[in-house]
Amino acid sequence: MSISVRIPPSMDYVGRVVSIVRRAKVFVRRMEIEARDSTYHIVMDVEGPADEIGWLIAKLDKLPEVLEIGRTQAAPAIAVAVRERR
Repeated sequence: MSISVRIPPSMDYVGRVVSIVRRAKVFVRRMEIEARDSTYHIVMDVEGPADEIGWLIAKLDKLPEVLEIGRTQAAPAIAVAVRERR
């Protein structure tokens, strides 16, 4: 599951988002923070029980500093093995 959050450009707000993510019973595979259009965009890939992911999204959505939140189903990774011929 991929969650994206847009917040005002403040490290305090980033800290609040990270604090809530730490409390959720999910595994964070990836988290990226990008400064864009005078806001911070946080994108994270998380794994865990559906109810915990729902709890995390609901908690983040209640933060007054969250301007926008979205979720998308992450595509499964595909591994490719290449064998060199001799």
